[in-house]
Amino acid sequence: MNKAPFKVKLYLILSIILDPVYFLYQNIAILRKKEEKKWLLERWVNKRVKRPKGQLIWVHVASVGEALSTLPLIQKILGDLPDTNVLVTSTTKTSAKLLKNYDDDRVIHQMSPFDTFFVSNRFLNHWKPDLAFRVESEIWPRILVEIKKRKVPNYLFNARFSIKTIERMKNDIISAKYLLSLFDQIHVPEKQSEQLLFELGLKPDKIFITGDLKDSREALQFDTSLVKEFSQVIDNRNVWLAANTHRGEDEIVLHAHKKIGGILIIVPRHIERAVEIMSLCSSNGLTCQLRSECANLQKNTDVYVADTMGEMGLWYSLVKIAFIGGSLVEKGGHNPVEAAQLGVVTLHGPFIFNSRAKYEKFNSDGISYEICNAEEIVERFNSLSAKDLLTKAHRAKNISRVNKVAVDESFKAIKNSLLK
Repeated sequence: MNKAPFKVKLYLILSIILDPVYFLYQNIAILRKKEEKKWLLERWVNKRVKRPKGQLIWVHVASVGEALSTLPLIQKILGDLPDTNVLVTSTTKTSAKLLKNYDDDRVIHQMSPFDTFFVSNRFLNHWKPDLAFRVESEIWPRILVEIKKRKVPNYLFNARFSIKTIERMKNDIISAKYLLSLFDQIHVPEKQSEQLLFELGLKPDKIFITGDLKDSREALQFDTSLVKEFSQVIDNRNVWLAANTHRGEDEIVLHAHKKIGGILIIVPRHIERAVEIMSLCSSNGLTCQLRSECANLQKNTDVYVADTMGEMGLWYSLVKIAFIGGSLVEKGGHNPVEAAQLGVVTLHGPFIFNSRAKYEKFNSDGISYEICNAEEIVERFNSLSAKDLLTKAHRAKNISRVNKVAVDESFKAIKNSLLK
């Protein structure tokens, strides 16, 4: 293992004394209902949950999106490695609820451990993983160093980095290169991420372009009886969707909706923003309804805010056109594949660096369009006839067929490492 640069060393020293700080942080999070009190011990390693016998793979994800993207890979591990168990850790309450309900005794979920010297060692000493991998950009210096010391194979899959993360890495290339070099392999979804890692000085033999794990998921599930109920209320009115919106985007889509008319379904990326969106609707003279307060769509509703989790398949199934959020503000744009799999034409803003290759393909195939403001949303909405949307819906489903390349490549790396 190479010598750690100064800033990493400083972090590692601080990690020896940070436990009280994390304890305070955790209790504040519980008071704010961002964490569950019943899972408090898991952050410190709950030894009452026993390590299963045999091989154990540790998978770490941050939130719901990352959790869902790993499920096809976890399923392949369980199917092809029958003597292997999987420990999944996650950071958020919503992802924990999803993963704790996973229907397989060989999958154990725990809340992610704090990145301190004490907790990292306690975690690794208790669970003794034979292999570890994490997805996207969850980089924890202390635990990565401890994993490397134990010579546990460690991978970063589906690696992608936000603009802020990229800026931080470029401002401290030495530390970024050191931390990323602690992984045995890094799998990236597209050329752009590969180029960034090359610029940081990582060795080419560590980096692999494997596509996006999210493309390996089957189409989102939904309750057909609910689709029927909503469709009866919608009747012949226009209906469209704004999915995964961030602050600064809702104002734009609401302005557009005032001209489009009908029903707009908004699914905020962070559901705690629902009341904020309701206030924006009121100031725009639009009748708003929150799903959490009244589940059944009302006939006089202009904007239906879907402030619940795990129902995106339902919302996509009700529309033929949707704006994908995180693209009119600098969040990088959320993945459009989920929409395409259910036959939905997508609109997106200019900030799409998280899935640029996908958007460019969808744009060239005529199932996605770039817009920059409310006026362009209205213009594009009005330019697509019902017949156009039906044709494009079929095309979208064909283009977005499940791609298992990322799963296969990730599993190959895992299997080869375990067989060594």
